Amino acid sequence: MTVSSDSLEMAIKFEQEGHDYYEEHASETENPFVKSVLEKLADRELDHIKVIKEIVEGKSVENVNLVKMDLEEETRKTFEEFTKSEQEGWKDEKVTVYDHAIELEEKLAKLYKDMAEQTDDEEEKEFFRALMKEEDKHYDTLYNVFYYLTDHDRWMAETEGQIWGWMNT
Repeated sequence: MTVSSDSLEMAIKFEQEGHDYYEEHASETENPFVKSVLEKLADRELDHIKVIKEIVEGKSVENVNLVKMDLEEETRKTFEEFTKSEQEGWKDEKVTVYDHAIELEEKLAKLYKDMAEQTDDEEEKEFFRALMKEEDKHYDTLYNVFYYLTDHDRWMAETEGQIWGWMNT
């Protein structure tokens, strides 16, 4: 394998950090929507850890299965379970939780980008690119959900509902 075991171990460490962070904050929030999003992100990080560990243990990239999930669609389903009046009560969220989570996702996406660039093996490149895209989706989810919740008027003015416009229903 051309990707170093140190890089893979670092990826596991960061994924675990993300999982723990999301799980901790999911348990602390009273907002059912935020709780659901954070729990979904925590579960995704566990999936990533599983496949990275399989590679560390010698399984070839072509034989690991990164579970596909449409995080935006899952978030939308959860969002639509609540009434408008329930959604109005969500606007008072702690910004620091989101800032750190977004920073974490950026760090993971960069790590996977670097790992894809370090390897000459095309399967490994594709695997790390897939993980990078997953982290980019996590970033988009966090950005859209939490920006919507913490600065709704600005979110609407800047995006005009173009990004995840279904949240503006």
